[in-house]
Amino acid sequence: MRPTIARCRSLVRGQEAFVRSGLWSLVLRVSGLLSGFAIGVVLARILGPTQFGIYGLVTTGAAIATTITQLGTPQLAVRELSVRAERNDWAGVRGVIYQFGTATLIASLIFGALAIVTVRLLGAPASQQSLVMQGAILVLLTSFTGLFAAELRGLAALLKGQSMDITFRPAVTFIILGGLLVTGFRISALLALVIQNFVTFAAVAISAYWLMRIIPPHGWSVSRTRSIPWAHAALPLGAVDVLRQLDGSYGVILVGWLSTGIDLGVFRVAVACMVLANMPVSIFHNLLAPKLSQLHAADQRDEMQRLLSWTAAAMTSILIPTAIAVWFLGKAVLIFVFGAAYGDAWRPLFLFTLGQLVFGAFGMGPILLAMCEGERDLIRIYSVAVAMAFLAALPMTIAWGGTGAAAAAVISNGLIGIMSWRYGRRELGVEISAVSLMKHLFRANEINS
Repeated sequence: MRPTIARCRSLVRGQEAFVRSGLWSLVLRVSGLLSGFAIGVVLARILGPTQFGIYGLVTTGAAIATTITQLGTPQLAVRELSVRAERNDWAGVRGVIYQFGTATLIASLIFGALAIVTVRLLGAPASQQSLVMQGAILVLLTSFTGLFAAELRGLAALLKGQSMDITFRPAVTFIILGGLLVTGFRISALLALVIQNFVTFAAVAISAYWLMRIIPPHGWSVSRTRSIPWAHAALPLGAVDVLRQLDGSYGVILVGWLSTGIDLGVFRVAVACMVLANMPVSIFHNLLAPKLSQLHAADQRDEMQRLLSWTAAAMTSILIPTAIAVWFLGKAVLIFVFGAAYGDAWRPLFLFTLGQLVFGAFGMGPILLAMCEGERDLIRIYSVAVAMAFLAALPMTIAWGGTGAAAAAVISNGLIGIMSWRYGRRELGVEISAVSLMKHLFRANEINS
């Protein structure tokens, strides 16, 4: 027993820098989450249901469009830049930044032009055209915010790569809205979008400045790489991002279509609160991506195995008490925060949390595939998982409303976790589940005994 405890302490000590980065990531995400929640509360109260609904429709559409216009470049940027920076290939670093930025710019401009031309051809009122214009600008700016954040993470600036996109944008937006509210200024959906675009532009500018500063002086003296073949890897990763977006949104569509308006409102509260359950996965995703890419390039399977096992165990140990807390306290907390009408949201919220627990127990398989050139296998995994979950969600939503739709999330998370885990074992020779850490510790205990 003592050798096992000593082994655990050794593993933790070996991951001290990783843990510190994780704690700071947690602080950034919680700050951004609270700011985003506060923005929703303020706008819902100020704008009223109609205007707030319009604002939500534009921002939701912009989020989906951003996933498409980024063309999968953020994840590939983390993978490529982490390896090239490790090798001091600054010509390659500059080539990646230039080409990914150009591709994102062109895609965003094409999407914006199509959206604006479409609403004009449909004869939409001037007010709606203005909203679409702001939405198109938001897509462009948000695309670059996400891309620059990923490039900063790939160049080992993990906290800078999260602060602008996760914390700065919602916090500053909330401060500006709060200031206008105090002064009695009239806020509309259009003005809220203008403010968000202004803050996002500032985030893009600051992130671009950080990127320029992070490249050493001698890195600017080398000629930029002219052509980097990236589309064959980036586009599959982009397709995976779109599938992941669909996996998180089809439940709302089905509940709105097959259930009552009350069920939809309750389900949307559960979806909003799901961000908390998803937080550990998001944090470890950002932390692991550049490290896994470097370890794969160096063929350091043992270190990759150790890092993935430790991460899976950490996520499981976090999500188990979270699921227990939702089961016993979820209803009371939801009633306290949102009101008695939303108390039943605890059931779908518990199922969402259970789905994240199942995913976490099998380990960070999707990010392993994304960083280790398994993007085409990742497309197949997500296609099968999302399709199976959607087919299961149809009858379950008819029978149980939002609870049935949330149960489908357990299916999709389970399938993604299992298939990614099998890929890691078969193709890379690494065991990524939480069980692997316990096996490793007990094996070490037997050897030491």
